[in-house]
Amino acid sequence: MAQFALEGTRKAMYAGSWYEADGERLRGQIREFLARATPAVDEQAAALLTGQNPPVESPILAVIVPHAGYIFSGQAAAYAYKAAQGQDVKRIFLLGPSHHVGFHGAALPATLNFATPLGDLEVDEAVVAELKEYPLFSRMPEVHRVEHSLEMQLPFVREVFGEVKIVPIVVGALSDDSDVRLLAEILKGYICRTDLVVVSSDFTHYGPRYQYRPFRENMRENIRKLDSQAFRYLSECDLSGFARFERETKDTICGFFPCSVLAALLPEGAKGTLLKYYTSQDTLGEDSENSVSYLAVGFSGATWPEKPQGRFSAAEAIKLSKTDRDELLKLARATVESYVREKKAPELEDVGVTISPSMKQLLGVFVTLNKQVPQAEQLPARFNPAVRDGKELRGCIGYIWPLKPLYQAVIDNAISACSRDHRFQPVATDELEDIWIEISVLTPPRRVASYDEIVLGRDGIVLFKDAHQAVFLPFVATEFGWSLAETLTQLSRKAGLAPDDWREDAKFDVFQAEVFHEPAPAP
Repeated sequence: MAQFALEGTRKAMYAGSWYEADGERLRGQIREFLARATPAVDEQAAALLTGQNPPVESPILAVIVPHAGYIFSGQAAAYAYKAAQGQDVKRIFLLGPSHHVGFHGAALPATLNFATPLGDLEVDEAVVAELKEYPLFSRMPEVHRVEHSLEMQLPFVREVFGEVKIVPIVVGALSDDSDVRLLAEILKGYICRTDLVVVSSDFTHYGPRYQYRPFRENMRENIRKLDSQAFRYLSECDLSGFARFERETKDTICGFFPCSVLAALLPEGAKGTLLKYYTSQDTLGEDSENSVSYLAVGFSGATWPEKPQGRFSAAEAIKLSKTDRDELLKLARATVESYVREKKAPELEDVGVTISPSMKQLLGVFVTLNKQVPQAEQLPARFNPAVRDGKELRGCIGYIWPLKPLYQAVIDNAISACSRDHRFQPVATDELEDIWIEISVLTPPRRVASYDEIVLGRDGIVLFKDAHQAVFLPFVATEFGWSLAETLTQLSRKAGLAPDDWREDAKFDVFQAEVFHEPAPAP
């Protein structure tokens, strides 16, 4: 861990501009905001936005808080923090967007402390060191140095909760919902009853300043409609609905990705309550071409685990019956045929698959599509490495990490294998009768201390180094007849690294797989 030790203090970059730099004046301002945050739910503002609002309960698991200058969003922020005031909070997980540096994944800090005019807040160094070992997480000190989305939360955190520890994470762009769910699943292993999750986000940014003007009339009413829809999806922790809403409206929610992670992170039963809502136009007291929306949302109705759960909250062993395996193959087949022919997944009731409890486990899975190759067309592997044992690989996509219920992961990856594997053209309709499907259900990855611990033929391998990663399923090395060194050389190349980069400072996860497949078509 020494090479990743945190040191130094991040300065309060926006003190004196976006909020008071003088500690006493800042404390007085925050306390005034908190005193005015009554009743706990601003019913008038909530009704204006949604018409319906779930009741707020105790404990508060997470809050969404705006991050503009305090003269604009400080009162909304106070409603969020007051909702959790008095709880036994010992640590805060802070998630916010990046406004100044573009990157993929999640940025971890390099400093041990974050300064505020009210006193420093210490980073939980042990958690940050462990998160650094996961995919998507990287140390990015420059991202933290210039970012205001987390800094604007820190004075409220210090005043309301005192000298708690923090885990500050700036969330960059995420490729799809598998990235979102992976971040959420990783964080779930560290969050427990005495933690609070704070997500920093403003909502609709409207007007020429933000290059977003989807309507020109009834501006305030239409902005409220956008904010209401976004809130409703987040309130119900509906990740798919929230993503669809963003795609369809292009709504300018700066914290879209951290809000998405929160929707995937919260435990079953959690609901969001709108505590306060207004826009920058309300604070300016005048009409303007531009508007930013500020929502304070508290999530309750469930509880975090009493203690941290560990690396993944997934099943540690695969427990599938022959019936389960047959049903999963049936589901994969129906999905591939439906997507190739109609560009959509089938309805479960139309497939006639029975979803057993085992098929609802969170487990990683790969779906592999093979195509039977006539004997006369077979070439040695050196000429066509996609052909092995008389079958041609036509697509192979999966989730290494346990992100979704198994049956849903099979649907997702069956679609991806037939249409989104960048190595191949999408499967065509006239190929379907020659395709046979293989499913590999994975145990959760576990870290090994050295590549010497890898057992070829038993272990699938994930290589990590310098933000690069690549995976081989367990059968790859044995089917090509590779030694361990040859396997890791090929894995390095697949990750975009130099052939020998696996030898130093690389890390390895291993997993096992239960593999089953359809009968191969007749030659």
